[in-house]
Amino acid sequence: MGIINVTPDSFSDGGKFFSKKNSKTDLSKIIKEIEYMEKSGASFIDIGAESTRPGYIPISEEEELDRIIPVLEVIKDFDTIFSIDSSKPKVLREAIKNGIGLINDVNSLKDIESKKEVRNSNLPVCIMHKKENSSVLNICEEITLYFEEQIESLIESGIDSKKIILDPGFGYGKSVKENLEILSSFNYSKFSNKSLVGISRKGFLKKLTSNKDLDDASLCAGIISAMNGANIIRVHNVSDAVKKIGEIFG
Repeated sequence: MGIINVTPDSFSDGGKFFSKKNSKTDLSKIIKEIEYMEKSGASFIDIGAESTRPGYIPISEEEELDRIIPVLEVIKDFDTIFSIDSSKPKVLREAIKNGIGLINDVNSLKDIESKKEVRNSNLPVCIMHKKENSSVLNICEEITLYFEEQIESLIESGIDSKKIILDPGFGYGKSVKENLEILSSFNYSKFSNKSLVGISRKGFLKKLTSNKDLDDASLCAGIISAMNGANIIRVHNVSDAVKKIGEIFG
């Protein structure tokens, strides 16, 4: 899964797809990036218009729509499956109307209206664990319990269990030790649901390498996750990931 952040403040590529002249979304850059990711072998491309990095400043639904709608209008010309990285119901509604294929909500459909939009669309949805409170459980046990509870809740709300994708949420309030424990020990195969791992260029990887370019560390972490049963690896460097992971898994 490739990543396109239509944001000025994302931790890795904030501002990459904005025009320097007027601070507006530069569609020509986005189209070139999509074409490159497709040629590189991306199965999915995740589009987001609001940063969720540590310390991010939330934006309004209207501002997120202003950033994302021009992008939604151009993705119809591509064959790749696009996902929308958002929690806001109006944004999800517009994305669904414009042919998006996957909902990626880091807030796990806590918004009731967002949950309705996903249920009515019958699209697959990725839910994610956030570390928000202290727990007596170790992190892998905590994530497992969270997934079990969320799957049950979403099924009760009318969402098909087969449409639910699970993301353990690397980063998102977790310590370096907890992130490493997830990386080494979490068994994605214990669930029948598909799983997605967003580990690319995450801050804790800086503790594992002296290289300022985190793509090699991200790739190694993605490979380990895939060996533990993860199905979708969300990456910034699609070309390298497809080549290297393809060599290992065929």
